[in-house]
Amino acid sequence: MEQRLAAMLRYLAANDGASVARVCKQLGLARSELQRLLAALEDDAAAGGLGLVRRIEDAGRERLALTPRGREWLERHA
Repeated sequence: MEQRLAAMLRYLAANDGASVARVCKQLGLARSELQRLLAALEDDAAAGGLGLVRRIEDAGRERLALTPRGREWLERHA
C-alpha cells in the first residue's frame, strides 16, 4: 500500500488538481481503493489523516491536490 500512496503523491505533484476519475485511471485503481488511500492522506489531520492531499470541489467535479505538507513529504521521501 505504501507504494500506491507514493505513486499517488508523485502523480498529484505532476498533475495538481487532477480529477478523481483521472487519478483512478492513471494509477489503475478502483474508486474504492482510491477512497481507502485518501482516508490516510487527506487534509483533515484532526480526523487522523496525514494532511498530504486535499479534495477540491469544482463545479460538481471532485479534484485532488497536494497540500504544502504533501509536497514537503514527497521531497523528503523521493
